[in-house]
Amino acid sequence: MQARPILAAAALVAGATAFAAPRSPTTTFRYKVNATNHQVIDLSAVGQPEQVTHLVTTTFVTVVSTDSAGGRAVKVIIDSARADTVQSPQPLSPATFDSLRGATATGWVAPNGQIRDVKWTDPRSAPISGVLRALFPRMDPRAKVGDRWTDTTESAGESEGMPPGTSMRRVTNWSVTGEQNVNGVKARRVESAYSQSISGEIPAGGGTMAIDGTGSGTATTLVAPDGRQLGSNSTLTMTLSLTVPQVPEPLPLNLTTTVVVNPIR
Repeated sequence: MQARPILAAAALVAGATAFAAPRSPTTTFRYKVNATNHQVIDLSAVGQPEQVTHLVTTTFVTVVSTDSAGGRAVKVIIDSARADTVQSPQPLSPATFDSLRGATATGWVAPNGQIRDVKWTDPRSAPISGVLRALFPRMDPRAKVGDRWTDTTESAGESEGMPPGTSMRRVTNWSVTGEQNVNGVKARRVESAYSQSISGEIPAGGGTMAIDGTGSGTATTLVAPDGRQLGSNSTLTMTLSLTVPQVPEPLPLNLTTTVVVNPIR
């Protein structure tokens, strides 16, 4: 049995944040995303050794934001993607990443900073729809240094970079801890820490596979007054259980993801 790296693109969604502020009708920003995904699945229940996937990727994206219905219509476009390091039980050729070029996802950011109606345009875009949630999470635009708050979000898995058929619940603790100068711009430093649970069923081998588990993560993000993200670092760990038909017991899956996001000047 081979387990597809179901979270290979999750690094694009782990804990980034943005600060909403007045901007021109249409703005365009570009980002470089460096992600490391390490996934281990225990296959002893089917008489096989553990399966390890270690993937380091670099992705360049363009984010377009436009005034719309009192909020902002946003779109993320993959300009290019490449694998820097690949250890996988399944072949991953450069063409796999080249095929992502031009994939898009869209959403709408409400005045309170919450992104809604995240959609992807074709199957290639499903993993990157979480990029929009990463760049535009729920955050009160009036937040200032010293503010702290907690929110709870529930969403379909595919909007978070997870497989279709799953759902996720996340509790996040936020704080605006200070300001620092980034290339001449005074940016807010936003810290977040969250816990989450995931459950559901996904297609597997002509049938379905149940997935259930928990995770936690942290992020530090620098945000300009006009809403641009000026850099972030985030981590995510997840412990999952996969229940597969005809397999006597659930298969444990552990995932660790780290992400560094930098704007392209």
